[in-house]
Amino acid sequence: MYTVLIADDERMVRMNLRTMIERDSEGFRVVSEAKDGEQALQQCIEHEPDLVITDIRMPGIEGLELIRRLSEHRLNPEYLIISGHSDFQYAQSALRYGVADYMLKPIDPSYFLSAMSNINTKIHSKSLKRQSSKEWIWAWKVHAEQTAKALWHLNYTSLETELEWTRSTIGSNDSKVKPEMVERLEYFLIVMEGALQELNSNGLPLPKVQVPENAATARELFDSFNNGLLDLIEYIRSSRNWWGYNRLLKGVQEYIEQNYIDSELSLKDTAEHFELSPNYFGNLFKKEAGMSFNQYLTQLRMEKAKEYLLDPMTRLYEVGEEVGYKDYAYFSKSFKKHTGFSPSEYRKYENIEDYESV
Repeated sequence: MYTVLIADDERMVRMNLRTMIERDSEGFRVVSEAKDGEQALQQCIEHEPDLVITDIRMPGIEGLELIRRLSEHRLNPEYLIISGHSDFQYAQSALRYGVADYMLKPIDPSYFLSAMSNINTKIHSKSLKRQSSKEWIWAWKVHAEQTAKALWHLNYTSLETELEWTRSTIGSNDSKVKPEMVERLEYFLIVMEGALQELNSNGLPLPKVQVPENAATARELFDSFNNGLLDLIEYIRSSRNWWGYNRLLKGVQEYIEQNYIDSELSLKDTAEHFELSPNYFGNLFKKEAGMSFNQYLTQLRMEKAKEYLLDPMTRLYEVGEEVGYKDYAYFSKSFKKHTGFSPSEYRKYENIEDYESV
């Protein structure tokens, strides 16, 4: 149901209009009545009606002034103007304000209902356009945010997925660039930049990806966009300089030291903690540490286990739990594979060594 506000200084006119709307006109309901322009302005601001039916002349604020004031408040209802014979030419000028229709008093019921039907169709069309606009904005917003995450986390797989969506949406052929597509791409980049800044807690200065001004075809538009994103991801990767100076590796080592007791600790969890994709993180870790993440974690756990085994008051199964193993049998197997001794053999051997050295 679309909402209607009636503004007229004649009470009987307001009553007749309400009766025709609620009894004979489909798809509308009256939400308010106003007896002068000032009251109509305030009630329009409050109710934001879909349709305003207003007399051309009213005390205080007249009909056309009411329309102008409402536009200043960014309200955009449909308008139906009512006028007397003496105001006919004045009412015609209202068409310049985008008024849907105007009619003379006394109101012809059949003409009024026909006008209301046309206005219903017009409002419905506007509603569909607004809905379509919202759906467009939402889709591009979601993909812009996902692209920002892929860039920041250096997730090439996700980035390729987002680029494919953009390619299919923009087009990659030689068709002429549509102005609305340039507008959408500009919106995409604004959202993406904002999302990147939220992820960029360290304040890394990031270059902007620009929409090309002179792209003639969809292919040129996408290629420029694609190259901009690839340059940006390379800039993010190289600018961090974490691995070259072992800064990230040191941070990872500290993180593993603090969390190795967690049996669920994994490469994926650690990569997410440092805001990197698992594949990228795993490759870089192996390059810098000389071993895989799991090998490094196992080696650390085994070294910690040796320390615990030197304490005869710590039970063997407790040693496994202290270094992230819930299953003692699995811990014992891993320990023997790493050291050549079972936990009990290692404890016995080390204790004899300590005793003989005294």
